Amino acid sequence: MPESITAQAPYVFSLPGNSSETGSLHFWENLELFPDGIQRCFWISGVKEGETRGNHAHWQESQVIVAVAGSVQLEIQSAQGEVYYFDIDSPGQAVFIPPLNWLVARFSPNSVLLGMSDRAFSEDDYIRDLDNFGKLQERNK
Repeated sequence: MPESITAQAPYVFSLPGNSSETGSLHFWENLELFPDGIQRCFWISGVKEGETRGNHAHWQESQVIVAVAGSVQLEIQSAQGEVYYFDIDSPGQAVFIPPLNWLVARFSPNSVLLGMSDRAFSEDDYIRDLDNFGKLQERNK
Protein backbone atom coordinates (compact mmCIF):
# COMPACT_ATOMS: atom_id res chain seq x y z
CA MET A 1 0.00 0.00 0.00
CA PRO A 2 1.49 3.42 -0.94
CA GLU A 3 2.45 5.86 1.83
CA SER A 4 0.11 8.70 0.82
CA ILE A 5 -2.42 8.92 -1.97
CA THR A 6 -4.34 11.75 -3.54
CA ALA A 7 -7.63 10.68 -5.07
CA GLN A 8 -10.04 12.56 -7.28
CA ALA A 9 -13.53 13.19 -5.88
CA PRO A 10 -16.59 11.46 -7.40
CA TYR A 11 -19.22 13.63 -9.07
CA VAL A 12 -22.60 13.44 -10.81
CA PHE A 13 -23.10 14.53 -14.40
CA SER A 14 -25.85 14.54 -17.03
CA LEU A 15 -25.79 12.15 -19.95
CA PRO A 16 -26.60 13.56 -23.38
CA GLY A 17 -29.77 12.44 -25.03
CA ASN A 18 -33.26 13.41 -26.08
CA SER A 19 -36.84 12.60 -25.21
CA SER A 20 -40.04 12.58 -27.22
CA GLU A 21 -43.48 10.99 -27.09
CA THR A 22 -41.88 7.75 -28.28
CA GLY A 23 -39.39 7.54 -25.39
CA SER A 24 -35.95 8.68 -24.30
CA LEU A 25 -32.50 7.94 -25.64
CA HIS A 26 -29.36 8.60 -23.58
CA PHE A 27 -25.78 7.82 -24.43
CA TRP A 28 -22.25 8.36 -23.22
CA GLU A 29 -19.21 8.99 -25.40
CA ASN A 30 -16.57 10.49 -23.15
CA LEU A 31 -12.96 10.03 -24.13
CA GLU A 32 -11.82 12.55 -21.51
CA LEU A 33 -12.85 10.25 -18.65
CA PHE A 34 -12.04 6.98 -20.44
CA PRO A 35 -9.39 7.77 -23.11
CA ASP A 36 -9.20 4.09 -24.14
CA GLY A 37 -12.98 3.69 -24.18
CA ILE A 38 -15.17 1.45 -22.05
CA GLN A 39 -13.32 -1.79 -21.27
CA ARG A 40 -16.05 -3.52 -19.25
CA CYS A 41 -19.79 -3.14 -18.63
CA PHE A 42 -21.77 -4.79 -15.87
CA TRP A 43 -25.30 -4.49 -14.52
CA ILE A 44 -26.80 -5.36 -11.17
CA SER A 45 -30.48 -6.15 -10.63
CA GLY A 46 -32.68 -8.11 -8.26
CA VAL A 47 -31.03 -6.75 -5.12
CA LYS A 48 -33.18 -7.51 -2.08
CA GLU A 49 -34.44 -4.65 0.05
CA GLY A 50 -31.92 -3.72 2.73
CA GLU A 51 -28.99 -5.40 0.93
CA THR A 52 -26.06 -3.40 -0.43
CA ARG A 53 -23.70 -3.96 -3.34
CA GLY A 54 -20.29 -2.59 -4.08
CA ASN A 55 -18.63 -2.56 -0.67
CA HIS A 56 -15.20 -2.13 -2.22
CA ALA A 57 -12.80 0.34 -3.82
CA HIS A 58 -10.37 0.04 -6.72
CA TRP A 59 -6.68 0.88 -6.86
CA GLN A 60 -6.75 1.98 -10.53
CA GLU A 61 -10.18 1.40 -12.10
CA SER A 62 -12.59 4.27 -12.71
CA GLN A 63 -16.31 3.66 -13.17
CA VAL A 64 -19.39 5.47 -14.42
CA ILE A 65 -22.60 4.35 -12.70
CA VAL A 66 -26.13 4.81 -14.13
CA ALA A 67 -29.50 3.78 -12.69
CA VAL A 68 -31.17 2.55 -15.88
CA ALA A 69 -34.31 1.59 -13.89
CA GLY A 70 -35.50 2.62 -10.44
CA SER A 71 -33.14 4.49 -8.17
CA VAL A 72 -29.80 3.80 -6.57
CA GLN A 73 -28.29 5.61 -3.59
CA LEU A 74 -24.51 5.73 -3.66
CA GLU A 75 -22.41 6.36 -0.56
CA ILE A 76 -18.79 6.97 -1.51
CA GLN A 77 -15.84 7.44 0.86
CA SER A 78 -12.63 8.92 -0.51
CA ALA A 79 -9.10 7.91 0.47
CA GLN A 80 -8.94 11.26 2.31
CA GLY A 81 -12.01 10.40 4.42
CA GLU A 82 -14.62 12.61 2.71
CA VAL A 83 -18.05 11.03 2.28
CA TYR A 84 -20.25 11.76 -0.75
CA TYR A 85 -23.91 10.82 -1.28
CA PHE A 86 -25.61 10.60 -4.65
CA ASP A 87 -29.22 9.58 -5.38
CA ILE A 88 -29.53 8.68 -9.03
CA ASP A 89 -33.02 8.02 -10.32
CA SER A 90 -32.89 8.84 -14.01
CA PRO A 91 -31.13 7.12 -16.91
CA GLY A 92 -29.99 10.62 -17.88
CA GLN A 93 -27.79 10.93 -14.76
CA ALA A 94 -24.45 9.29 -14.10
CA VAL A 95 -21.87 9.30 -11.33
CA PHE A 96 -18.15 9.17 -12.06
CA ILE A 97 -16.23 7.20 -9.43
CA PRO A 98 -12.46 7.54 -9.72
CA PRO A 99 -10.03 5.03 -8.18
CA LEU A 100 -9.51 4.94 -4.39
CA ASN A 101 -13.14 5.62 -3.50
CA TRP A 102 -15.08 3.07 -1.41
CA LEU A 103 -18.58 2.47 -2.83
CA VAL A 104 -21.73 1.25 -1.11
CA ALA A 105 -24.83 1.06 -3.34
CA ARG A 106 -28.42 0.76 -2.04
CA PHE A 107 -31.23 -0.12 -4.44
CA SER A 108 -34.92 0.70 -4.67
CA PRO A 109 -37.20 -2.21 -5.62
CA ASN A 110 -36.82 -3.31 -9.25
CA SER A 111 -33.86 -1.04 -9.90
CA VAL A 112 -31.03 -1.81 -12.31
CA LEU A 113 -27.54 -0.36 -12.00
CA LEU A 114 -25.32 -0.17 -15.09
CA GLY A 115 -21.59 0.19 -14.52
CA MET A 116 -19.02 1.09 -17.15
CA SER A 117 -15.30 0.70 -16.41
CA ASP A 118 -12.11 1.97 -17.96
CA ARG A 119 -10.33 -1.34 -17.22
CA ALA A 120 -10.95 -5.03 -17.69
CA PHE A 121 -11.76 -7.02 -14.54
CA SER A 122 -8.78 -7.70 -12.29
CA GLU A 123 -9.20 -9.08 -8.78
CA ASP A 124 -5.83 -7.51 -7.88
CA ASP A 125 -7.35 -4.05 -8.46
CA TYR A 126 -10.00 -4.51 -5.74
CA ILE A 127 -9.74 -3.25 -2.17
CA ARG A 128 -12.34 -5.43 -0.45
CA ASP A 129 -11.41 -4.95 3.21
CA LEU A 130 -12.92 -1.81 4.76
CA ASP A 131 -10.38 -1.91 7.61
CA ASN A 132 -7.51 -1.76 5.11
CA PHE A 133 -9.23 1.10 3.31
CA GLY A 134 -9.63 2.85 6.68
CA LYS A 135 -5.87 2.54 7.27
CA LEU A 136 -5.32 4.16 3.87
CA GLN A 137 -7.63 6.99 4.94
CA GLU A 138 -5.70 7.46 8.22
CA ARG A 139 -2.43 7.87 6.31
CA ASN A 140 -3.99 10.51 4.09
CA LYS A 141 -5.38 12.77 6.82
